[in-house]
Amino acid sequence: MLDFLRGQKESIRRLCGGLELELEFYHKAPLEIDVGCFGLDDAGKLSDERYFIFYNQTQSPEGGILLHRGAATGAVRFHLRLDQLPPHIAKLSFTASIDGTRTMQELTKGHVCLFRGQEETARYSYDGSQFRAERAIVICELYRKGDDWRFNAVGRGFNGGLKALVEHFGGTVAESTPAAPSIPNRPPVSPLPRASVPSPNRPTTGPSLVQNIVSSLPTHVCARMDNLARQCRGDTEYLTSLYKNMFACLASHPEVAEMPVQVVTCADASGSMFDLYRNGRMQRVVDKFFAFATTLSDPCSMDLWAFGAKSRQFGAVTMDNVRDYTFAEAGGFERWMSMLNYQYNNEPEAMRDIMMIYGALRKPVMVLFLTDGRLSSDWEIEEILIKTSRFPIYWQFVGLHGEEYGILERLQEIDGRRSDNAAFLKLDDIDDISDNTLYENLLHNLEGWLREIQYKHILEP
Repeated sequence: MLDFLRGQKESIRRLCGGLELELEFYHKAPLEIDVGCFGLDDAGKLSDERYFIFYNQTQSPEGGILLHRGAATGAVRFHLRLDQLPPHIAKLSFTASIDGTRTMQELTKGHVCLFRGQEETARYSYDGSQFRAERAIVICELYRKGDDWRFNAVGRGFNGGLKALVEHFGGTVAESTPAAPSIPNRPPVSPLPRASVPSPNRPTTGPSLVQNIVSSLPTHVCARMDNLARQCRGDTEYLTSLYKNMFACLASHPEVAEMPVQVVTCADASGSMFDLYRNGRMQRVVDKFFAFATTLSDPCSMDLWAFGAKSRQFGAVTMDNVRDYTFAEAGGFERWMSMLNYQYNNEPEAMRDIMMIYGALRKPVMVLFLTDGRLSSDWEIEEILIKTSRFPIYWQFVGLHGEEYGILERLQEIDGRRSDNAAFLKLDDIDDISDNTLYENLLHNLEGWLREIQYKHILEP
């Protein structure tokens, strides 16, 4: 079974063996949570209200979407026959919402599970710690990709509840429309949305994004932000959008901003990665990770390691060399592969080398460890993770364009660790995930680990 992280995507055919499946949603909370499905067109809008499926409209016209009770108490299931949906339905967005003034922060736990028959093939879990004032969330989406569909773990919130969701998808809630008849043990039903295009001149209210960020972050982080923004000129101006997304995400995780974290990238440079380096995808990874790293600590640089059969630390990534780092540093990636013996990837050796350098620093270190799979030794990686759980080192594994990730897909099964010191994010392509979603995932995982190591006094000598 695959455990999804926020922003992670995967083929439905690969997960479920076809286009017929079930999604089960479960929530535990001291409040009433309603789950619904919005069938959207190519523009992401609810252009046909018959494809808004909820507890008072439980089936789409052709039967491609059917809502019924789930196996667990309080759970709901959607039976999907995606190949039966009409061509104008390009995406299914599954949402949860609450009435009144309470928020999703009260959610004890929640998850969506994908089923192929009776077999659970994947799960995306979330809880109230990921939300603040939101009264509605988009849990996940299914969208067309050629002759396939893909699952996307979204986890994005809206402060305005169901009304905000309807308006986000291009509909309106008619206030004068009488409520539909209620059913036992359910609150009154909100009227169906009617598709419409929101006014482009709608005024915005509240403080600007920049004001929100500045008010949320410590003074020294704002000074760092200003310094980085001033350096994004000329050859590095392209980093501006990455920093904007990173700062906006960091404002939602102020606990991370309180403590400097050194971020180290360790990249697979075995032969199977050649095309990803050659077509520039690995350079984009370095760009994104560099913006993440330099936002979290003052030195405007990021240590970078690469590994094949051997591992080696290369020159730090800086504002002066980031633009073409993978093509120019130490002769470029082809030279790296030659130096490191590109014939296979030895993750344990790279992990041990990193541990020797950073393990004694007694400060938080996050290792962004990128691999395309087919790991050399599951049991050695497991052993290293157990040993390093006593140190303030967090291993964020990123699987890129690969397969057979072994123990990385079963990290939760590793016993004997003092801290939950590792997570795994699987991607087909770095462009499959937005910058905002990537940074949200990384910060969410880092935030939980920082809380744990402080509580367990792991930072103390």
